[in-house]
Amino acid sequence: MKKCNLFIVLLIAVLAISCSSDNDNTIDIQSNTGELIVNGQTYSLTKGFLIPNYTGTDPNYDQRRFYFILTNGDVTLNNNEFVYSNNITQLIDFNMYTSVQNLGAIENTTYPVRDYTDFNFNSDIAYIDHSGVNTNVIIQNNQYVSSDEVSTNDLTGQATMVQNNGIYTITFSYSNAQYSISGNYTGTLTDLNFQY
Repeated sequence: MKKCNLFIVLLIAVLAISCSSDNDNTIDIQSNTGELIVNGQTYSLTKGFLIPNYTGTDPNYDQRRFYFILTNGDVTLNNNEFVYSNNITQLIDFNMYTSVQNLGAIENTTYPVRDYTDFNFNSDIAYIDHSGVNTNVIIQNNQYVSSDEVSTNDLTGQATMVQNNGIYTITFSYSNAQYSISGNYTGTLTDLNFQY
């Protein structure tokens, strides 16, 4: 009987150690982490938000287009208008288009910034129509007031986006003679439920 009790105690101890070590080694794939780097200055990106592609049949909406925001605070929609948490200090928005073959879905690919001087809108490639890079953001009463903004309309560059089981891996880089902008984000994108 003593051997049986000893065996049970040892078995419980092994199970307890085994369970605690599994928890210590678990990687939290839900944690959202990223950074925005503008001319060497690094800013934290901890939240992502998504307006997915339109999947209906109304010709007024482009099924290639989707939109997402990376920031360090919360964003919601109220009557399709953005509502920002007052603690946001940096924000980058991406107006994206998939290739024609990927209508109604987010494409895992590299999206180059479209060339504003020579661009064919009927081309089949995925592309970035516009990104606004905003630092030193001022939000008052949940509304955008001002920021130091750089538009990708004057830059060359690209963003790469890969989605796997609801986790997005996004990298981006833009530049011109005045600006060097890069960054990354890994985590979830919260659907903003835009009403089409």
